[in-house]
Amino acid sequence: MQVILLSDIKGTGKKGDLVTVNDGYARNYLLKQKLAQVATNTNKNIMSQAKQAQEYHKQQELDGFRAVAEKIKGLTLKFDIKLGENGKLFGSVTNKEIAEKFKELGYDIEKKKINIENIKTVGKFSATVKFAPKIEAKFFVEVVGKKA
Repeated sequence: MQVILLSDIKGTGKKGDLVTVNDGYARNYLLKQKLAQVATNTNKNIMSQAKQAQEYHKQQELDGFRAVAEKIKGLTLKFDIKLGENGKLFGSVTNKEIAEKFKELGYDIEKKKINIENIKTVGKFSATVKFAPKIEAKFFVEVVGKKA
């Protein structure tokens, strides 16, 4: 019997897969537990359209990531931070502060996607934003100190 899985089932398949299973397994377990539905032509068409819509939305999201990555590539974010007596920063520049600076510029970037080493001194540092696999943008963080 052919069924369309409604959730991931170990050893059988993943959600949305069209699989052939024994009649008893399908009737007594998968259908009763609402883990699958019978693969009628209507259900196959609905599944096919849902997969196409999902792929389309994923592609739209990736295109949006590419556009933002092109805009921020090479951008320099400037931070004015108070310095201590020996020229070191009070604290450090964090991913959260960088994400807030991007938000001020009109880019909604999650702080988890920003990769940068700890910045505890004055200078110019490179950083990357990893939107998705193979979609990255390199930008710079410039820290300018002012005496406290």
